[in-house]
Amino acid sequence: MIRYALFCILALSATLCAATANLPIDTSKNHLEFPAGNASFAPFLRKLDSLAHTGKGTVNILHLGGSHIQADIISNRVRSHLIQDLKFPAAGRGYVFPYTAARTNTPISYASRRKGHFKWLRSVRKDRKYKLGLMGFEVTTIDPEAEVRIVLDSRIPNEKFWYFTEARIFGYSPNSIEPVLQLDSNGTRYFGKHDSLSNSFTFQLPRRADSLILTFPWKDSLAQKFLQDTLSKLDSLKKDSLFADTNFFDSQPSFTLTGILLTDTVPGIVYNSIGVNGADLEAYLSLENMESDLKFSPPDLVILAIGVNDANVDVFDPELFKARYDTLIARIKSVSPKTSFIFVSNNDNYNTQTNKPNSNGALVVKACKELAKKYKGGFWDMYGVMGGFKSIETWTLVDYAKKDHVHFTNAGYELLGDLYYDALKEVLRPDAPKVTTIPKDLPVKNIPSKPAKATKKRKAKK
Repeated sequence: MIRYALFCILALSATLCAATANLPIDTSKNHLEFPAGNASFAPFLRKLDSLAHTGKGTVNILHLGGSHIQADIISNRVRSHLIQDLKFPAAGRGYVFPYTAARTNTPISYASRRKGHFKWLRSVRKDRKYKLGLMGFEVTTIDPEAEVRIVLDSRIPNEKFWYFTEARIFGYSPNSIEPVLQLDSNGTRYFGKHDSLSNSFTFQLPRRADSLILTFPWKDSLAQKFLQDTLSKLDSLKKDSLFADTNFFDSQPSFTLTGILLTDTVPGIVYNSIGVNGADLEAYLSLENMESDLKFSPPDLVILAIGVNDANVDVFDPELFKARYDTLIARIKSVSPKTSFIFVSNNDNYNTQTNKPNSNGALVVKACKELAKKYKGGFWDMYGVMGGFKSIETWTLVDYAKKDHVHFTNAGYELLGDLYYDALKEVLRPDAPKVTTIPKDLPVKNIPSKPAKATKKRKAKK
């Protein structure tokens, strides 16, 4: 008993002494690999060089993924470094969405706000009334007082370089409701030009702007006033209850918003980052209007980071995974035949169903390498760079990943974004210095109790 107590004390002391740790980052893997050479990158690099040397043209980048990309921290680090570090000019902000109306997190690179009542769906849901576009979300309102706002460059200090002169609003209305745009509260109301082929409304604006407000007034002003008079007699709880009533909601005029594209007249880079929490390849393949939306910002480079949710299974099928990517790539190439591709492996993570280390990560690495070879594209091994199998445990201990062992903290996402940017920059500007600073001796936030548990089990066996 005394020996056991001494062992526990020694184990605890060792744990407390080891209260700092280093991230297991493997910098030797932090490069873009081109298993079949980088000839397919030539069109993208030519457009980028032309932009850098002549100041003319627009280079469109599209970064697709799940929750990591919806957060937009990794992608925004790359976006910002291209503008601030490599000095490429900034063109329009590209695709955005009022995520607050969908009751989910907004990308870090802009703010979204909502007023009024909305219903929402995303691509991982199958019970959709309308066809979804590239954004993978829809929000529907019947509330004539509802509004959504997008405010660019408002959440990150010292970033102020995204503006727009044209807004394209994608959406549907069975009742001929059309969105109305304002650049500020009580400002001029602008009415868009409807394009029935793309289910969108185009707004040409008189000046460059960095924010907008959308409202959805009814065509029938008398019916709208009657509803507003009815609502004025209800408290907030009764209003919420009324709008939550499916029969009532479905009986009223409505508008369904599926995306917003903000473009500018100046040349430069447009970096579209589009992610949907929980989305896998099947969810992206379900986007009926993907090609229609892509035509307004055809990508020169596509960064494919879809796979964490595909591999969150007990038995992962690499052939099915690659086949789904084949279909997605064919759809993208139907819009932009000469686009270049970069495939990004999953991060190391836990299987959320078992809460145990996910061994499928290595299988995704192999599949992504094979895809990069097939499409003569690039490959970035995030799994290997962050340390490989079970490395997420150390990232969690030092507070660079969250306790779910899947997602990262802001610091972790920023570090991964810097690492990926350095790998990309080796191809764009081989002589440019790296931006990544790898932190050392990080404090351990969660002191594990595993040593004590293991001792008790050994004692029980005795």
